[in-house]
Parts: sequence; C-alpha cells; structure tokens
Amino acid sequence: MKFFITAKHWQLFILLMLPMFLSQLLVFNSFQTNEMPNTTTVFGLTLMMMLILFAWVGSIASECFKRLPPELASSPTKMYVGLVYASLYLVVASNFFMNPQHGLPSLIVLFHLLAMVAIFYSIGFTAKQLIKLEQQKDASFVDYCGPFFLLWFFPIGVWFLQPKVNKLLSNEETES
Repeated sequence: MKFFITAKHWQLFILLMLPMFLSQLLVFNSFQTNEMPNTTTVFGLTLMMMLILFAWVGSIASECFKRLPPELASSPTKMYVGLVYASLYLVVASNFFMNPQHGLPSLIVLFHLLAMVAIFYSIGFTAKQLIKLEQQKDASFVDYCGPFFLLWFFPIGVWFLQPKVNKLLSNEETES
C-alpha cells in the first residue's frame, strides 16, 4: 500500500486508466469485427480498475489516520467496510450483468444504491482525513469538498491530489 502513497501522479493515472483503456479497446475491436465483446474480460478489467481506485483511497485514509493526532483521527473501519462491500457488490453484480437471460433481481437496485453510498462515504472520509492532516484541525464539507470531487472524478483528480499526498505523506515515510 505504500506504493499508492509514494507513486507519482502520472504512474497512478496510468495504473488506474490502463484497465479501462484496454477494456474499451477490446469492446471497440469486437464491434469492428462484428463479434460480441468478451464480457468476462471487460468486467474483469473494470473490476481491476475499481480495486486499484479503492486501494488508493484506502491507502490515503490509512496513512492519514496513522499521522493525525488522536483528537483529530477518525477510525477508517467504516470506510474499509464500505470499500469491501462495494468490491463484493461489483463481483456479485457482474455475474447478473454478464448473464442477463436469467433476469436481474429487483433487490439489485437496493444493493447498487448501497454500494454507491459506500463509495461516496469512502471518498468523503478520505478527503476529510487528508484536509484534517493538511490543516491540523477538524474540517467541514466546505473545507474538503475540493478533494472529495477530485477523488470522485479520479482521472482528473489524481493529477491534483497525488502531489498533495506525496507532499503530506511521503516525506515522513522514513520516520514511520
């Protein structure tokens, strides 16, 4: 997990976007040859990208938790539960989407909404922890809304957030 803290923004961008680029390339190529795309590969690459994103978000929150003073630190346990739930949802739901002939259960909507809430909670928690570490005081949503949206729109946000993560967390790596 230290990689996600010490990596450069361009390295993370490539790591995050390569699976999606390959997935889109596979789909585009299959349409060019009038074949159906291999859904297992497409979902596998999408899952890989999401797991890399979740690992990056979890690494930032974990390192912030370690470095924040006890009065400012919030336990990342709920965030980890949210990321694990969202990951499990992606794996289980992909089976339903890859086999549409069986039909989608109506509960999938509820599980999908819960996964979205878990992801939003996780990126909100991480953004707040990062700003609390930077400012050394508690933060309101107004304070951390910038990093929140940058995490949400991560292909753009990685270019702005990762240098901040490198500055705040990497320079103390030798002390940990």
